[in-house]
Amino acid sequence: MNRSIGLLEVVGFVTAAACVDRMVKSAYVDVHSIKRAGSGMITVIISGDLASVKEALEVGEETASSMGELVAVRAIARPYEGLERLLDPE
Repeated sequence: MNRSIGLLEVVGFVTAAACVDRMVKSAYVDVHSIKRAGSGMITVIISGDLASVKEALEVGEETASSMGELVAVRAIARPYEGLERLLDPE
């Protein structure tokens, strides 16, 4: 995986859907996967160039804060190649 990845963790599926919609409309990123972590927490994983990932995460963070509950946000530049296997949808 030579592209950067971004992780956005929120509470609630509606919040996650709103974040995904705004993130893909605001920057050139792809949604890698959406994972349910339990207790209503959902992690959205996006990929793209680092600048686009950071921009999308900022928009996602604003959306989650205004519409629901934000848990965590993280951008990873040049991730370890084996990380993609761990993030693949089950």
